[in-house]
Amino acid sequence: MMNDIYLNVMLAASGCMIITGIILAATKSPSDKRASKFRMAKHTLTVAVIILGVLNMLQIGIDPDGDIKYLGGCIALAVSFFQAFLFTMAVLVLIKPEVVTTKFVCVQIAAVSAIDILLICSFFLLPLNFFFFVYEFGIILYIALLVFYTYLYIQSYKFFRQKIASYYEEEEIDRGLRWLNIIFWSALAVGILSLLMLFGSREIDMGLTLALALFYAFFAVCFINYALSTPIILPALEEKKHEDENNTIAESHPDKLMAWIEHKGFLNTQMAVEDIARELNMSVPQFRLYFKQVIGEDFRTWRVRIRIDYAKQLINEHPDWPVTRVAQESGFNDRSYFYQQFMLYSGISVSDFKKSASSTLSS
Repeated sequence: MMNDIYLNVMLAASGCMIITGIILAATKSPSDKRASKFRMAKHTLTVAVIILGVLNMLQIGIDPDGDIKYLGGCIALAVSFFQAFLFTMAVLVLIKPEVVTTKFVCVQIAAVSAIDILLICSFFLLPLNFFFFVYEFGIILYIALLVFYTYLYIQSYKFFRQKIASYYEEEEIDRGLRWLNIIFWSALAVGILSLLMLFGSREIDMGLTLALALFYAFFAVCFINYALSTPIILPALEEKKHEDENNTIAESHPDKLMAWIEHKGFLNTQMAVEDIARELNMSVPQFRLYFKQVIGEDFRTWRVRIRIDYAKQLINEHPDWPVTRVAQESGFNDRSYFYQQFMLYSGISVSDFKKSASSTLSS
């Protein structure tokens, strides 16, 4: 009975991995030329997830009942190396693509492949005591790899937040990148839990393999969601040479900027910076330079400030409106963030400002 359950669960998990890979393959990638590494990551994920599903199928073929001692743990460790590399590279290519160079990827693939080949060969070719030595050394290397990838992600994530800070306010950054943190730390948790599979327990192997299959499906959904938000994130991922080009302002367009303000374009939270720059007949680098040299502050700060000014106007005109409505009408999707920014730019809380507005109106 237990053998049948083990076999069915492992087959279901393997099938789920393969189906996830097929769904990824069918997902339409952004056509923007700057998304080339995103497309590369998607293709790599597609192939890798399918291969992982096939590897599990092969394990079932070799050991359908999960009775061969240490085989499951050996394959789990070999796959874990590949998973750690796969997920880390897939995330890094989205936030700091310049890190994911051909040389870096090739070195990582060569190292991971060499370790995996050594593990598999040692299981089938070496005496049990020699295999244990290789096995334990592989576990140490795997833990070291997780530490290295975690450090690399943290540094890259900090860099990415700083890079896009001049494009968006904190609310938009946190909302747009929240899934990225979730996916990486979830992947790290899965990587750590994979160590439990090394004990060779059939029940643990069965449970974690199913959990991994579900996680791959979750990862695919997050990756697809990123494809939908890519048009917003891409401007901040432009190569440095594009950021430095046209280091002078070709022509100022204060009239168009004033018209944009009058039409309340600053309330549109879905509009990318490059779209606004296009309306002003500027490139994104020129747009940023214009705000720095002419306006005297970056676009993000300026837009928050005029949104707060507009919120004050709304409160004065409609003192009976609840704060939630004022926040939404002035371009803020998060009320707590609105409270924070209102205090920062006004030096007074929203509640106190509403009381002042109400008292002024009544008098």
